[in-house]
Parts: sequence; C-alpha cells; structure tokens
Amino acid sequence: MRPSGWESRLNDFLEGKRHMPFQWGVNDCYSLADGALQAQLGESPISDWRGSYGTEWGCLLNYRRKLKRMGCEDITEAMDQRLSRVDVWLPSRGAICGRSDGLGSSVMSIAFGVVISDKIAFIGYDGLVFDQVKQSDIFWSAA
Repeated sequence: MRPSGWESRLNDFLEGKRHMPFQWGVNDCYSLADGALQAQLGESPISDWRGSYGTEWGCLLNYRRKLKRMGCEDITEAMDQRLSRVDVWLPSRGAICGRSDGLGSSVMSIAFGVVISDKIAFIGYDGLVFDQVKQSDIFWSAA
C-alpha cells in the first residue's frame, strides 16, 4: 500500500531526473526504478540490488553476481520475486516497466522505466525520455 502523498513524491523524483544525464550506477534504468519505488513506498524492495559501479562492465558484474546469489536466470525473474507482475495493457501510474533491450541497454537485455500516464519515462543519455506503452512491455505494481 502506498502511503498518502506518494503522487507528489513521485512527481518530484521524476522532475529531478528530467534533465539529469545517464550515468552508470547514479542515473541508470535500475536507479530510476529503485528511486521511483522509494518515492512511492518510502522504501524500495529492490534497493539491495544497487551496487557500487560506475561502468557498464561493473554493472554487468554486479547484476550477474546478484542473479547467481538469488538463483535467478535473468533480471525479469528477479523482479518477479520482489514485485507483483501486472498483466494489463495500461497499468496504473508508478508501475515499473520492463522493456526489451530496444533502448540500448546491453547489460540486462531489459530497460526499466516508470509508468506516468499513457507514457513511460525511461532514462536517456540526456535525461528522461518518454515513450508509449508497447505490447511487449512487462509491468510490476508499486502498490
């Protein structure tokens, strides 16, 4: 259950990311999902997955180690262990989106975003980018 005021906290969080450039371990797709969950819930069930890495290679090593520890095949399976999957065409605001690698993430083969309306916010090279929901998107509830 999201505590009252989650909408404004999520808005503030996303506004702070709007023009922040991509940076491994600081402002990447996983930190976007983690921060959005923190803004909505007060804490994030995926925070322990954030590592201290500053490169694509460091990120890859971090996630491979964590997947092995959890006994998961991929990041989607790991997210399924932490969050409830939502099987709807347009999930509610704040849901976490997993999109197949079309945005250039070679680390996990999936990029994470946050549902904001009928659009999803993703981290781009120069800040947030917004895209329509796609049929192949996967969603997890933040509620």
